[in-house]
Amino acid sequence: MYPKFRVSQAIVVLLALVPFAYLVRLCLIAYVDVPYWDAWEMVPRLDRMYAGTLTFFDFWGQHNEHRPILPVAILLVIARITRWDTRWEIVANFAIGIGIFAVYCAYLRTAWRAHGGAPLWLLPFVSLLLFSTAQWENWLWGWQLQLLLGALLSALTSYILAQGPRPGSLWKAIACAVGATYSFAAGLVLWPSQAAGVWIAGGPRRLIRFAVWMAAAVLVWASYFYKFARPDQPPMLSNFSSPAAIQAYAIYLCTELGAPIANYSVGVSTIAGAVAAVLFTFFAISLRDLRTDPVYLFPVCAGLQSILNAAVTGLGRTWMGLAQAQSWRYTTLTLPLWCAVLFLGTLWFRRVPLAPVRPRRVIAAVMTALLLVLLASTARTVRAGAIVASARGERNMYGRRGLLTGKSDALLLELYPHITLIRERRAVLRRLRLAVFRPAAQPSYPLPGAE
Repeated sequence: MYPKFRVSQAIVVLLALVPFAYLVRLCLIAYVDVPYWDAWEMVPRLDRMYAGTLTFFDFWGQHNEHRPILPVAILLVIARITRWDTRWEIVANFAIGIGIFAVYCAYLRTAWRAHGGAPLWLLPFVSLLLFSTAQWENWLWGWQLQLLLGALLSALTSYILAQGPRPGSLWKAIACAVGATYSFAAGLVLWPSQAAGVWIAGGPRRLIRFAVWMAAAVLVWASYFYKFARPDQPPMLSNFSSPAAIQAYAIYLCTELGAPIANYSVGVSTIAGAVAAVLFTFFAISLRDLRTDPVYLFPVCAGLQSILNAAVTGLGRTWMGLAQAQSWRYTTLTLPLWCAVLFLGTLWFRRVPLAPVRPRRVIAAVMTALLLVLLASTARTVRAGAIVASARGERNMYGRRGLLTGKSDALLLELYPHITLIRERRAVLRRLRLAVFRPAAQPSYPLPGAE
């Protein structure tokens, strides 16, 4: 029996590597070494870094509604070491993605010991979700390191809190939550979404732990919103101004929750999101007697974070339409909900009474069918993401050509929507010999005479 078990483990590991290998292949094909879109906001910082005039506000300053202090620091270090070779930003993104996967692997390895052992067959499903090309914007754009880093630190926060009141665990969770908040704005909702986990797993000193957590939350929120410039958008309360507005908000919420596995269709994405929310709620309530157990608490905390992220995003983005709800980059924030449904569903099935046998078989058949639908829909989304990513890569090649020659506004606009700014920042890159102008960079085609 033992050798057979080892063979099954090897098969599971190989299957789990397939989504990662597919993602690596896509990035090798679609990636273009050129700054794109928001990454151009790094150029003034790079100019000041090389001039030795960087200030605290280069890190603290807002980018839309975000304060990406930690990601900006990492990106500046990478740029300084590599002369802004953006390939190394993609390597960093992959490292963070592997870190997120490692957190889920650690959960499967440790939390399931007292519940029949780790359901290793879930590993390929988790890999398919976490390494999905539905997140292609985050994999292929170095600037999106901020969103991936926020996701990693959020997962670590949930994992640490689910372990209960171990020495120093609360302070580690607070440190991760602070890092997540100052990586991406979604980290702000980490504090209220994880408060339940702090209380439930707090042990005899739960009141003190909860008070410390909430005090840290107040301090972080107060610092975050100090001199905060509100983005130009309708008031959040406008989502509740009429029945039609409420309906639009609810549809947006469901669509964003369903996008990670059904981003090829708005209608399917909306239905999938609603189903995920219902299943998550059902499993969380049914298994509430395990509320202090890490096997339950980690997926519940991660799922709550996803739902609250989507709810808050909808408050500020519903007016933009459902296309915004299906933004590829936001799938990273809602993927944990689908992992949570997988974990909680498996745990619930293991606790279904053994008798009578026939109902259990019916339940098994229904859950198997749902898994197959999930697999098929996710695979279709992965394919759709790969197609869009490849198309974007081809356009970026033209943009890179425009950046090298500086002769076509149309090509430069493929990389950044403001022609005056990109020309100014292109001059900075040429002067500092960074990015595509660094000595080691090779042009994608024979370069004409010096400009």
